[in-house]
Amino acid sequence: MSAIPDLTYRLERSDRKTVQLKICPDGTLLVNAPHRYSIEEIDALIVRHRRWIENHRAAMERRTARVQALAQTQEQIDSLFLKAREIIPDRVAYFSRLMNVEPTGIRITSAQKRFGSCSARNSLCFSYRIMMYPSEAVDYVVVHELAHIRYHDHSREFYQLVETILPNYRHLEAILKEQL
Repeated sequence: MSAIPDLTYRLERSDRKTVQLKICPDGTLLVNAPHRYSIEEIDALIVRHRRWIENHRAAMERRTARVQALAQTQEQIDSLFLKAREIIPDRVAYFSRLMNVEPTGIRITSAQKRFGSCSARNSLCFSYRIMMYPSEAVDYVVVHELAHIRYHDHSREFYQLVETILPNYRHLEAILKEQL
């Protein structure tokens, strides 16, 4: 653990070419740095990015507080799973037709770190947690994952496809980031 006055961080060195700053779920600043970077260079970089670090730590704390406030009983979790199994396949079918794409499968999971994913074989997974959000946000996650069937990246073309279906997708992304 290295430190700058009132800003501690954990340093991990590797053969990477660039420095990466990451805020861990517990609020710790993780610095992944190439072997060639000195501690002084890393400290200077952290000082230059202090505002970013503080903003991201504050956002992480807000999300953690909200998640704790939403702590679920097993009965509530079961109810959200059931709701997801009822709603998501219908939304996938609807948007699949609009986007002219076809997933190879749909699963509802208990993923904690992401709302949805698309495998290399175009199988979609959705976390039951998405059901705690407004229906428009659920639609955004569905459209986002369906767009991955056509574009397995987050390229400009990917977001253009998302925008043709949901012109207000940026607002919906913000809802997902801010609420949890």
